[in-house]
Amino acid sequence: MNFREPTEHVGYLIGDVSRMLRTVYDRRVEPLGLTRSQWRVLTRISRIEGCTQTTLAGELEIEKPTLGKLIDRLEGKQWVERRPDKNDARVKRLFLTKQAGPVIDEMSHLADEVLNLAISGLNAEEAQYLNNTLLKIKINLSELLQSELVAE
Repeated sequence: MNFREPTEHVGYLIGDVSRMLRTVYDRRVEPLGLTRSQWRVLTRISRIEGCTQTTLAGELEIEKPTLGKLIDRLEGKQWVERRPDKNDARVKRLFLTKQAGPVIDEMSHLADEVLNLAISGLNAEEAQYLNNTLLKIKINLSELLQSELVAE
């Protein structure tokens, strides 16, 4: 059996790289007045705009009251608004405001910048191979999670 140092194991490397990317990105978006939790919420709303708070909490894997406080802060900054559902006024749907547009654009620019710095030294073929490999791992894990949900 081939034993490696734990820090060289792919699972540790993926975790370390993910954590380091978030840390560098956190530092870049801090001048925008964003915390990690807030930028995660904005990013996810931009992907699934019009979702409910319950759906968003599930997507982010956080508790609904915690998300509610984050949404309150983002509403205070006029970046997010809650709108009543057209079919059920008790349900609120989440939307980005026009004021959020420049923030989202800057967040995207900074994310691209951080990623480009992170993969500097890789040629285009290596970068594409890395992307394809990570996508395959994500698909495998999604299928594993799905099969575990079905088994419950």
